[in-house]
Amino acid sequence: VVLGLAGREMLANYIGGVTIYLSQPFAVGDWIHDTERSLDGWVEHIGWYYTKVNTWDKRPMYIPNAKFYTMTVTNASRMTNRRILQTLRLRLRDISKLPEIVAEVRSAILSRDDLDPRQHRLVFFREVGEYSVDIWLSCFTRSVFLTDYLSTQQEILFDVDEIVRRHGARFATSLQREQIMVGADAPVASAPPTMLPSRVSPADEPAWSAAGGVGPGSSPGAD
Repeated sequence: VVLGLAGREMLANYIGGVTIYLSQPFAVGDWIHDTERSLDGWVEHIGWYYTKVNTWDKRPMYIPNAKFYTMTVTNASRMTNRRILQTLRLRLRDISKLPEIVAEVRSAILSRDDLDPRQHRLVFFREVGEYSVDIWLSCFTRSVFLTDYLSTQQEILFDVDEIVRRHGARFATSLQREQIMVGADAPVASAPPTMLPSRVSPADEPAWSAAGGVGPGSSPGAD
């Protein structure tokens, strides 16, 4: 029984290796990952029994070929573009400034040569959230190299920040919303109670009282 189970597993891995060789979903040197990201790295070797993948932290993984029957694999090395996708959240009070901001951001990305003109380049006011108004930005870089992608995305975000600030707007944060809510719910401070003067001691009585003179509220000749 043990030999039968071991033989069945070896046969499944062998068939898996043949399937990879014939269908070629990936090749040596490709960057692949599965949907759960438990597998993420570069293919270094495809054998008849297992496939060796070198992960980002340089730890080799040895995957039995039969695992690829039930694994959804993405071959990132075969992508044609990298996508820049951002949601820009501005304060609710800046909603009147959105038409100009959206128009300028759209003009900025349409003028860039490092973005692929064959793919869409979209900038739209998309949603009003609980504490922000959201601008949706989507475009694709020409280059698929990570450094080029990050550099282009960084420059676009710097441009967006400059446009937003030039119009007197600011990016929203959930912390600002919490502060506003806390301020609105805070009890109104009541005025401090009026301090009544203490009873005047004999030593502090006015001079006219000690001299038997007429004081306020008294009538002449009263006993």
